[in-house]
Amino acid sequence: MVNDGGDDATNVYARLFNPPFGGGSQAFSATSGSMSPQYRTLEYGELQTGTDQTPAVPQTRQVDFTSPSLSPDRDIGYSFRSYIAYNYSTTGTAEVQIMGEDKYRDEGSPQNSVNLENSRAPVQMEIRTPTPIPIYDDSGEEILPSGNQVSKQFCAIVRNQGSGVPFSPSVVPTGTSESDFNLTEIQGAENSVNITIRDIGSVRFNSTDEGNNTRSIEIHDGRGVGCFDMIVPVDTGTLQRTLPVRIDANYGYRKTSSSNLRVEGRR
Repeated sequence: MVNDGGDDATNVYARLFNPPFGGGSQAFSATSGSMSPQYRTLEYGELQTGTDQTPAVPQTRQVDFTSPSLSPDRDIGYSFRSYIAYNYSTTGTAEVQIMGEDKYRDEGSPQNSVNLENSRAPVQMEIRTPTPIPIYDDSGEEILPSGNQVSKQFCAIVRNQGSGVPFSPSVVPTGTSESDFNLTEIQGAENSVNITIRDIGSVRFNSTDEGNNTRSIEIHDGRGVGCFDMIVPVDTGTLQRTLPVRIDANYGYRKTSSSNLRVEGRR
């Protein structure tokens, strides 16, 4: 297995499944012990990403099976399939402007889209809130109890652009047993991604659900939206600042892989 993304993958496991490992005279059997899910699960640990100068290094794991006995001149094709699950993250960076009301009106009330640069990963993000973000110091804003801060809505879009399915990082596999690599739990937590927006100096981000700068987003039809309260100090009407925004998405990811082989009976 090799990591072709832009970040290190952790808690990497692969579990073989489907008919070749079932019962009957034409199925494979465990070389030692029983053909349990744990026996069919391979643990890779961490798969490091490559760099521009050094490609990622493939990691190999092995499990032994005994092929079925076939009569001479008979052969059977098999498809070996596996669930691959791991913990992964996406990092997005962008520059967003905040602007006082006087400056914003002088500039003609511009509304531009934000270009969020994402790392190579199956889950990609966008910023839905346009830039610059106008900061009013009158009744046009929600003045917080402190009296010197305003709250703006800041929203991010999350998309699954990979060939697998993201799931909540809370159920990422931690071992080879059925309880540690629980496919039922993973399937029940599919399409859930956690995102974090880091505070920038005196500008803070609070999730409208969890009350901190991390929140979960549910993806439906390949897309999910999550919003934060962006807490900005009230300044003069000529305020203008450029903020280096960083958004981190954390999630588990599950894919299905397969390869084919044939078993041939000989005399």
